[in-house]
Amino acid sequence: MRHAVIADLLRSIRVRSSVFARPELRAPWGLRLIDEGAAFHIVTRGRCFVEYDAVPPIPLAEGDFVVLPRGGAHVVRDAPTTRAVRLDHVLKARKRGVDGVFRIGGDGELTNLVCGNIRFEDVSADLFRAILPPVIHVRKKANRLAPWLDAAMAHIRSDLDAGRPGADIVVARFADILFIQALEAYLEEHAETAESGWLAALRDQHVGEALALLHLQPDRPWTVVSLARQLGLSRSAFAARFVHLVGEPPLRYLTRVRLNAVAARLRSSDEKVSAIAASFGYDSVSGLNKGFKQRFGESPGQYRRRFSARTGV
Repeated sequence: MRHAVIADLLRSIRVRSSVFARPELRAPWGLRLIDEGAAFHIVTRGRCFVEYDAVPPIPLAEGDFVVLPRGGAHVVRDAPTTRAVRLDHVLKARKRGVDGVFRIGGDGELTNLVCGNIRFEDVSADLFRAILPPVIHVRKKANRLAPWLDAAMAHIRSDLDAGRPGADIVVARFADILFIQALEAYLEEHAETAESGWLAALRDQHVGEALALLHLQPDRPWTVVSLARQLGLSRSAFAARFVHLVGEPPLRYLTRVRLNAVAARLRSSDEKVSAIAASFGYDSVSGLNKGFKQRFGESPGQYRRRFSARTGV
């Protein structure tokens, strides 16, 4: 069931857009970035440090990459003591070369990065951002993605260096896949060792089963009492354990999972909104509209039209 819940989480991720940069940096150098979406940095040559909020500086070696699921302000530099400058200020003052690379720094050791920023559909981002840590560090030497990443990066560098017209599109799609692969690697690596948070809850005998029931059967009319009864626990004991491990009450968590499932149905079918509302236990279309719009800023009908306009589906 744990694998099924993780698969459901990964399926819920919907990438809206992604952008990337390919800096060539010579020590000493330091960049301060502010990303509104999720961010990633891949070291294709050399080494560097990434610093995020209260997290200690993370050393990255060649072939490593780091993902920041929540985005925000962070610093990338050759050494923890190097002064960092705002990336957007650098880009305004210094144009990229004809090969798409921008070059800054001194005359020291060379580091090459591929940096990206990814924006997600709101209906998927809220759930996994709450689940994931602020920083995911994937080491080349310790993960199964290394051969795939090496091959993909070699292909991308070849396309970019040759100036092929589709290179930017390839890199954007690669960024989407990389993010999902990084999440999968993180979830697999920590599934048996996490001592707190969502992964620890997923491993718990009772709360893990509850999460599976909510993810795999979001259309059932669950209540705290019916979930507790299914698990053989009292209502109070189940609710307290769920909140302790997951960080929020069961029905609030279910609301997010259910709305993700509603959004998936809106994207993949032409069912009437009234039929979808009824199948997920809403008393009326207005009830679904209110919950959907309150959380995501638009009604189910608006979401479907926007998705159809963008994809042609």
